[in-house]
Amino acid sequence: MWRVLLFLGLLLGIWLRWRYKNRRLLKMAKKIPGPPTIPLFGNALKLMCQPEEFVKIIKNLMIEYGGVFKLWIGPDLNIVVSHPDDIKLLLTNNKTSIKGPQYKYMADLLGEGILSGSGILWRKHRKIATPNYGKRAIVSYTDVFNQEVDLLLGIFKSLPKGQETDVYKYIVKCTSYTVCQTLMGLSKEETMELPHLQYLIDMSPKLYDIVFDRMTKWYLQIDPVFWLTDSYTQQKQFKEKLREFSSTVIKHRLKVLSNSGDILYLMNSDEDSSKNTRLSVIDRFILSDEFDSKDLIDETFTIFTSSQEASAKIASFFLMMMAFHPACQEKLYTEIINVTGKDDKPVTDDDLKKMPYLEMAFKEVLRLFPVGGMLQRTINEDISISSYTIPAGSALVIPVYHIQRDPKLWSDPESFEPERFTPKNTKKRPPYCYIPFSLGNMDCLGRYFGAKLIKTIVIRVLRKFKLNSLDNFKNLRTIIAISTTSLDGYKVVLGSREE
Repeated sequence: MWRVLLFLGLLLGIWLRWRYKNRRLLKMAKKIPGPPTIPLFGNALKLMCQPEEFVKIIKNLMIEYGGVFKLWIGPDLNIVVSHPDDIKLLLTNNKTSIKGPQYKYMADLLGEGILSGSGILWRKHRKIATPNYGKRAIVSYTDVFNQEVDLLLGIFKSLPKGQETDVYKYIVKCTSYTVCQTLMGLSKEETMELPHLQYLIDMSPKLYDIVFDRMTKWYLQIDPVFWLTDSYTQQKQFKEKLREFSSTVIKHRLKVLSNSGDILYLMNSDEDSSKNTRLSVIDRFILSDEFDSKDLIDETFTIFTSSQEASAKIASFFLMMMAFHPACQEKLYTEIINVTGKDDKPVTDDDLKKMPYLEMAFKEVLRLFPVGGMLQRTINEDISISSYTIPAGSALVIPVYHIQRDPKLWSDPESFEPERFTPKNTKKRPPYCYIPFSLGNMDCLGRYFGAKLIKTIVIRVLRKFKLNSLDNFKNLRTIIAISTTSLDGYKVVLGSREE
């Protein structure tokens, strides 16, 4: 009995010491509304739920508490902000340039790189990679995009007629091979011989689920507890294979760079130009001398996974939306044929510029299914917004998924309506209620690369196939597991337009 009392006394002492140390934070937090808390746990138990339920909980809290409210995850104070004007102020403020504490669990998997890191080192790494992601730079990727989509169409054509197909598993292979041959600088033969490539493609969604579980379930944030789980074993195995994969990529590029002295001047190029891609992103990392061997391995895989999975998910959502909405599909198909004709030929940058409905549909897909469903930033200095002051020592949370479906900001927000992105309709909304790529100096580096790849896939698939669905859009179940994900896959019936 005395041991129990001693343990409880110890907990009480820790709690009182923490409250004294954080008395200013607690005083300022009292002024911000939020749901009732449980001592020690805060609101953590409320968020220990299935991913589908998590989406509903955040939605209900926004309805109950409005555009700003607090959530305590154990001792961590999170301030959830969804008002567009506040979002502009916060995401473009240098005081919010450090990612939130929950990104630690992403860093455990990928290291402190472009996707999961922040601060001075992150800015250096991003600046090194940036020349390969510009609008003009990605022009040089057109041939590879189209070649890989050729193969994707061949696979789709070989599938049994009338069969419902989860298109994601085929599209993600297409985007993965594309990323390897563009951003990473590999040949097709080198890509096909990479160790564990298919394993990493297949297991990446599962690993992101594990990361999100750690972000939202307090007990998995205790390392000794996490080490006892199957998830830890899976993560450990994944990281081992990740290292072999990245090491092989780096060896290939080191061999090429040893005979490429004539292009090293491109390391100093500040202009957005297609010639920048003569050096791959991995080449730039190697030549910069800013990376130790571990960082180089981690960042190599980050370039791969941050580009291939997000592009594949959005392309899959896009095709599924076309299957659910035949009128939208036919309108887009008509635009495609008017611009490119019916012949199955490569998609060019000039083609993309002539397709306004494609752009509107793309934006609507990103509104409903943003790549980053929630953003978190560390607050190191007090920041005053419209109604409250966010205290130093807390974390800012931007619920992107929910903002882009907020009925106060969008009419009929759960419906799929590309026309809401006409210039006229866009002016009717606050500009910062749509932030699929975030804002400020931490916005999405790969947005132009991803947009072009996704649109190339969609144009060529729709030109070749008429899409149908055996289900209804209203039955689609989505969750946030780092990115927005369809709980039941990405199922489409592919019918030939030639028949």
